Amino acid sequence: MAKPPPAKKSAGNRGRRVPDDAPPPKRKAAWPFVLSLLAIWGIIFGAIFCSHFLSELPDVKNLLSTGPTRDVTILDDQGRLIARRGLTQGAMIRIRDLPDYVPNAFIAIEDRRFRSHFGIDPIGMARAGITNMMAGHVMQGGSTLTQQLAKNLFLTPGRTFDRKVQEAMLAVYLESHYSKDQILTLYLNRVYFGAGVFGIEAASEKFFGKHASELGLTEAAMLAGSVKAPTRYNALADTDASLARARIVLRAMEDTGFIDDGTRARAQATRPRIVQGSGTPDSGYFADWVLSRLDGFIGNSTEPVIVETSFDLRTQDMAERAVDQKLRSEGPRIGASQAALVAMTPDGAIRAMVGGRSYNESSYNRATDAERQPGSAFKAFVYLTAFEHGHTPQDVMHDGPVNIHGWKPSDFEGEYEGDISLTKAFADSSNVIAAQLTDEVGPKEVARTARRLGIASPLEAVSSLALGTSGVTPLELTGAYAAFANGGEGVAPFAILSIRTKTGKNLYRRKPTDLGAVMSPQNNIAMTELMVETVTSGTGKAARLDERPSAGKTGTTQDSHDAWFVGFTADLVTGVWIGNDNSAPMHKAPGLTATGGGVPAHIFHAFMEDAERGLPVRVLAGNSLIADAGDQPPLTRAVSDKDHQPDAFERILNGIFGGT
Repeated sequence: MAKPPPAKKSAGNRGRRVPDDAPPPKRKAAWPFVLSLLAIWGIIFGAIFCSHFLSELPDVKNLLSTGPTRDVTILDDQGRLIARRGLTQGAMIRIRDLPDYVPNAFIAIEDRRFRSHFGIDPIGMARAGITNMMAGHVMQGGSTLTQQLAKNLFLTPGRTFDRKVQEAMLAVYLESHYSKDQILTLYLNRVYFGAGVFGIEAASEKFFGKHASELGLTEAAMLAGSVKAPTRYNALADTDASLARARIVLRAMEDTGFIDDGTRARAQATRPRIVQGSGTPDSGYFADWVLSRLDGFIGNSTEPVIVETSFDLRTQDMAERAVDQKLRSEGPRIGASQAALVAMTPDGAIRAMVGGRSYNESSYNRATDAERQPGSAFKAFVYLTAFEHGHTPQDVMHDGPVNIHGWKPSDFEGEYEGDISLTKAFADSSNVIAAQLTDEVGPKEVARTARRLGIASPLEAVSSLALGTSGVTPLELTGAYAAFANGGEGVAPFAILSIRTKTGKNLYRRKPTDLGAVMSPQNNIAMTELMVETVTSGTGKAARLDERPSAGKTGTTQDSHDAWFVGFTADLVTGVWIGNDNSAPMHKAPGLTATGGGVPAHIFHAFMEDAERGLPVRVLAGNSLIADAGDQPPLTRAVSDKDHQPDAFERILNGIFGGT
C-alpha cells in the first residue's frame, strides 16, 4: 500500500511532526557575536591601558597664570656682565604681542599642520617613519609642537614607551583645555634656545638685545631653527651655523605660504647683530649658584635687580683654560672625565668657579654640590688637631704597619719610611701616621676641628676619617684651607657684594665680617711649614710655583676614585678636584699618576701661574707670623669655647647676612 505524501508546512502547522527526511533548519551566523565580544573586551583592556597613563597625568590648569619670575643681572668686580638670569617665564609673551612671522616660523619648521591636528599628527608620524626607514636611521621626528610642550612641561627626556604614550595623551589633553594660540604661547615661553636661556623673551634679549615683540624675520627664523639642536644652532655658539639653519626655516615658511619669494630673499640677505656677552663659557656655574642664594638676601621680590659680585671674569677665563687644557690632554690617559675648581681670596671672596668641563653639556655644579671624599687633603685637620694637643712638626713617629682596633691602614703602594718627623709624614702623605694621630686625639676631635674651619658636610667620626672618607664639596674644602692662608682667621666663602634694583634702590650691601681666629698663630705657622714642605719636596711638587711662595696638600682616595690639590699663595686659595661623575676609578698612565700630585697639581700650577702674573711677590701669612712670634714658645692648646669660635654653620649664616 502506498504511503501518503508528506504534509505541507504552513504557518499554522507548528507543533506538527517534522518528517525524518526533512533538511535541517539553517542556523544564524556566530561571527557578529564573536566580533561584539572582542570589541567589548578590547574596550575593557583599552580602558585599563589608558587608565594606567591617565592616572599619572598632571594637572594642566592655570598654566597661563604663572607670574613673572625674577630678572637678575649678575656683574663681576669690574662691572662686566657675567650673565642675565630669570627670564625663563618672566612677563609671559602672548602670541598677539608678536609679529605674525614669529610663531609662523616655528610652525613652518616644527609642525606645519599645527592649526589642524588634535595634538597628534598621524600624517607627520607616518612621513617621519617612512623617511627614517628609508634612511636606516632617525632623520625626522613626528612630534607636534603640542607634544614638545607636553614633554617640556611635565616629562623627563627619556625615550621609553611609557613616556611617549604619556606625551601623546598629554598633547591631546592640552588641546582639549587650551586654544591653539594659547598652546603656542606656552610653547614659546618654555622652549630651550641654548646658552642657558629658556623662552623667547629671554632668547631675544640674550642673542639680539631686544624684546621678542621687536624681532625681525631673520632673527625669528634663527630662533625657530635653533630649537632642533640648541647647543649647536644658537646664535652665540655658531652664528654661521645659526644663519644656515635660518635659511632652511625661511624656505619652509615660503613653502607653507607664510611669506613670498621676495620676502624670503630679503631675509636671507640680512645678517642680524648678535649681542656678544662678556661672560665666559662656563661662568654659568657661578651665575646659577648666585641665583640660588638670592632668596636669603631679597626674599620673594620680583623686581629686576643687579647683583655685583667678587667674581673676576679674567681670572675665570684662566681657570676654565687650565681645567680644559689639562683635562683634555691628561684626563683620558688616566680615565678622568670631570673636574672642578674654586679660587678665592684668603678672606673668602670667590674669584673663579669651574663646576665641570662644560656648562653646556652639564650644568651640574661639582664645585658646590658634589660631595666627594677628600682623601689625604683632609689630613690638614688631623695635623692641626694633633698640634693643638701637644705635638710639633719636629716630633718623630714610626711609619710602618699598624693595627688600630682591627683596622690596618697602609701607605700608598705599601711603601713605608720608618721613623720620620711629622713634617715629612705630612709632605709624603703618610696614611699610617695620620691614622695614629687620629686614634690618639680621637676622631671626634678631628671632626670638630674640620667643622670649626668650615666643613659643613656630615663627618663620620671613625678612625678612617683620618684618610678623608667623609664627602665634602670643593667649595667648603677650599674655604677651610683659606684659614691656613690668611693667618688663622675663620672664613665663610662669599661672592655677593651688593644688590640693587634697576631703578637704583639698594637692597643689600655686604658688611665686613670678623669671624675670629680658628687656630693659634703658632699652629698656623706650623701648618704653613708642613704645606710648604709638601710642594717643595713632597707629593705636591708639581704644584709649586716658580717665583713666589706657595703651599698646599694633595689628596687621593682609595682606588683613585677622586684626586685633589688644595693650595694657596698670599693672594689666592685654590682647590682642584678631578674624577668621574659615576665614581669610576682612575688609573695610572706612563709618566702620570691618578693622584692629587698629578693632574690636579698640574691644573693648580697652570692656573695660579697665570692668575698671579704681574702681582707683587708676597710671603705667606704663616711665614710672616714667624717674625712676629719672636722667641715665644709654640702655643699648642686648642682654641677654646671662650674664644668665641663660630662653627661652620654659624659662619655660613654670618657670611650670608653680614653678621659678626
